[in-house]
Amino acid sequence: MKTEEFDFNPGARVMPSDPVELRGKRREDGRMVVLERSTATIKHTVFSTIYNYLQPGDLLVLNDSYILSNTLSFQHGDEIVDVIVYGHEPDGATIVRMEDWPQLRPGLTLTSIDDSQLTCSLLESQPDQLWKVEFEPAERLMGALDQYGRRVDETLHLDPTYWQTAPEAYRSVYAKKPGSLDIPSAGLHFSKELLTRIADKGVELAYVTLHVGATEVLAVRHISAEEVENHKVRSEFFEVGAEAAAQINRALAEKRRVIAVGTTVMRTLESLAVHNEPKAPIRPQKAWTDLYIYPGFQFKVVDVLVTNLHRPRSSHIVLTAAFAGKDLVMRSYTEILEKGGYEFDMFGDSMLIL
Repeated sequence: MKTEEFDFNPGARVMPSDPVELRGKRREDGRMVVLERSTATIKHTVFSTIYNYLQPGDLLVLNDSYILSNTLSFQHGDEIVDVIVYGHEPDGATIVRMEDWPQLRPGLTLTSIDDSQLTCSLLESQPDQLWKVEFEPAERLMGALDQYGRRVDETLHLDPTYWQTAPEAYRSVYAKKPGSLDIPSAGLHFSKELLTRIADKGVELAYVTLHVGATEVLAVRHISAEEVENHKVRSEFFEVGAEAAAQINRALAEKRRVIAVGTTVMRTLESLAVHNEPKAPIRPQKAWTDLYIYPGFQFKVVDVLVTNLHRPRSSHIVLTAAFAGKDLVMRSYTEILEKGGYEFDMFGDSMLIL
């Protein structure tokens, strides 16, 4: 399938760089496009009306990961260097960016200024001033970023003042596990009050974890390949506990709808089942997924998707086309552009695919 089939010109569409609270709005007040797959129809509404589309017995699955600061200062002798964490690798290594200085070489070990027990050993250089490194002990990195980190942001263009004073504005209201380097953004549309109303309606809530890498920097959302099938996505770590696995299995057995909030949840849930036999129960897992979902993919778990409005030629818009059908998705973006006023990307508006 040609990648150009997922191209469009967003023109001067707004792509906000700040969360809605910092722009004087409520989370659930954003606009929402609703795609009805069974009738191939498109509706335009606001996110708070998602309550009307949910049914008692639905299982709403949420990603409880939240974005961390990404930068720590390390020292070697008298030299100090900022280490910007970009993404983690399945082999235990981490991809970082560091300013270029002559002493950088494979085998060099730096020590954190804030946490003297944390070291960063350089393994091999990568293009664009990136390095593959190993943090030791690895389990201290997340805590150090959470406690001491700063945001040097070439990826999300976050305002550093807002980030330092109001980090909760960049997290979903249910987030509890630090680990993402990019924002799991679909969940930002839910307020605590809206989630309470949804739960009171009889909708069951389940939580999984997928730590999002800094994919914008590593250029894996934008598809540059001529054919969609030739694109690759980077691996990301996910965790589905016993309770969430049991909730998902019950919903599947009882033929209740499973609703994925975000492409991160979609990738997590479908990764659980992609190699399973039909109707085989899913297992609790801690694993890495490089699942790339594009048209032709056979969905085994998810019935409904909540997602943001995505950029053209992105792996995210391709995923939505795999779920809703390319013609319906691209027709919806034509309407979005014609109507105007919609905001794109992580702090923008949303889409509900039924």
